[in-house]
Amino acid sequence: MAVLFISPRALRGAAVTIAPAMVLAALVLGIGVFEPSFLSSYSLLVLTRESSPILLLALAQTTVIMLGGIDLSVAAVASLTSVLLALLLPQLGVLGLLAVLLLATGIGAAQGYVHVVAQIPSFVVTLAGMGLWSGIALSIAHTSIPVDEGYAVVGWMESTLLGIPVCFVFGVGGATLLWLALRWSSMGRYVKAIGLGETAALLSGVPVNFVKVVAFALSSLFAGLTGMALVARTYSGSPSAATSLLLPSIAAVVVGGTAITGGFGSYGRTIIGVLIITVLRVGIAIVGVDPGYEPLCYGLVVVCAAALTIDRAHVSVVK
Repeated sequence: MAVLFISPRALRGAAVTIAPAMVLAALVLGIGVFEPSFLSSYSLLVLTRESSPILLLALAQTTVIMLGGIDLSVAAVASLTSVLLALLLPQLGVLGLLAVLLLATGIGAAQGYVHVVAQIPSFVVTLAGMGLWSGIALSIAHTSIPVDEGYAVVGWMESTLLGIPVCFVFGVGGATLLWLALRWSSMGRYVKAIGLGETAALLSGVPVNFVKVVAFALSSLFAGLTGMALVARTYSGSPSAATSLLLPSIAAVVVGGTAITGGFGSYGRTIIGVLIITVLRVGIAIVGVDPGYEPLCYGLVVVCAAALTIDRAHVSVVK
């Protein structure tokens, strides 16, 4: 009689795959029991709308984290983008938007270049970038800059498509394009190989430096798109527009099942992680917990999710 044997590693992989969706369902049902109106179609559509900026910022993080790195500058880049858009949209319109997004992409590429050429950890490079871009945004505008003329260039993100917020559809569309790019090109294999073992990937002929620079450029591009969404949402640009979104965006990527050490993850997981974090934020408000405890919840979520997703078979020493 044959005995079916399932290895502990396979069980753990299945748990990491299924757990985020189960957690999301449990949170939605739990809050729905506490507040039945939460399960209405209107409330769920509002939930997707609220999750949109975090989704774009989390997508910015995902590729870099799959490589085993981190980008702490995305919120600062998003805030800087919002300020520049508020200044340029009235004069340049669409050209101003394209110029700002190109600048954001260049910022990411520059940070990636410094990371790979100077061999400085991504944590240090992007931490410095966070301070630099935040300082520049603050020096340009000490307070919010209202956007009236030229708002239509970004305002479409606040409209709806078949009742669903366009900003959320835009984020899901972006995730789909990223997934297709990694699924049907060598880039996806390179990202996974680097995440699982950078030295082995380098010896195998993988263009590690190029892949990293592209990943950081994509990260800042999506950070720029986040800034665009925030301008559409608030009718203004602010040097602190995305400051509060950094920790939730990292938490969303990790709680979605992407390994913080790299080599494992997907954009679909990130979408689920974003919804978990958004439901958690709403749940905290509904239950009546002091909003000051929100960062504590995110911190606990990151630690627990990281403990679950780290593949210790590939990481013998955790630094």
